Amino acid sequence: MNLNRLIPDFFIKPRNTVIQIIFTALFAYSFILIYHPFGSQNWFEINTGQFAFYVGFVVVLGMLVVIISRVIMTQLRKRWPVTIAGYALMIALEVLAMTGFYMMIQKVFLKDHRFWFEVYYTAILNATLILLIPYLISLLYFAWLDNKQNFEKLMVEKKPEPEPPRFINFNDENGETKLTIQLDDLLYLEASENYVTIHYLDHTQPDRMLLRNSMKRMEEQLSGYPIIRCHRSYMVNLNRIKLAKKTKSGMVVELSTSVPIRLPVSETYKNEVVRTLRTFGSG
Repeated sequence: MNLNRLIPDFFIKPRNTVIQIIFTALFAYSFILIYHPFGSQNWFEINTGQFAFYVGFVVVLGMLVVIISRVIMTQLRKRWPVTIAGYALMIALEVLAMTGFYMMIQKVFLKDHRFWFEVYYTAILNATLILLIPYLISLLYFAWLDNKQNFEKLMVEKKPEPEPPRFINFNDENGETKLTIQLDDLLYLEASENYVTIHYLDHTQPDRMLLRNSMKRMEEQLSGYPIIRCHRSYMVNLNRIKLAKKTKSGMVVELSTSVPIRLPVSETYKNEVVRTLRTFGSG
């Protein structure tokens, strides 16, 4: 493991840090109540209720050590990146600080008559368990949650766009449908003043229909279809483009029809047409 590698962001997100501290506090309280790791009930004459109160008080004070540690780390992170080694050092210092805190409670306040070494050994062992177990559980949970969110995000990004309907309705300026054809039968649209001519195939034979409408309005109506503007006067069906090439007079697209049809590509739309063709071809 590369200890100089930066720790994942989910380790130190403010929300995750709060969750980790709360979970650690609950774990520590339950752990001490169940296992009596510091021997308070065995060494001193206190009942269960008193023990539960003292444990809660000790856990709250112990969590202050963790909170102070995380505040310091947050301030340091503004200036320097936090590495795995730095994060591990922070946890080690938290364990040592909590060990000293519990030793002080045992020897000073509870008058524990055991040797300092015995108290220190027991305190560091239990402080390690109290911190590392909930830390490990919470970090594994955060890692799982982060991977889940990344996977869901990736699936959304990879989700194929819905295919456009097979049939296209062409409406006039009043919104009345004048022509309905299959997408693959559409060749191109040609604008002329306040009219648009729909060029399409009828039983493999070229045909046309004149609609009173504007090219701009038609472009808006067909935005969900693989139909792009290639010229001020033309829109073309991407499914029908056989090739695009440069000529002496400029760029043109050639349609896949029995009789060759070439449409000009103006400079205004050339870059967009090339980009769209590359994307459309790679899909």
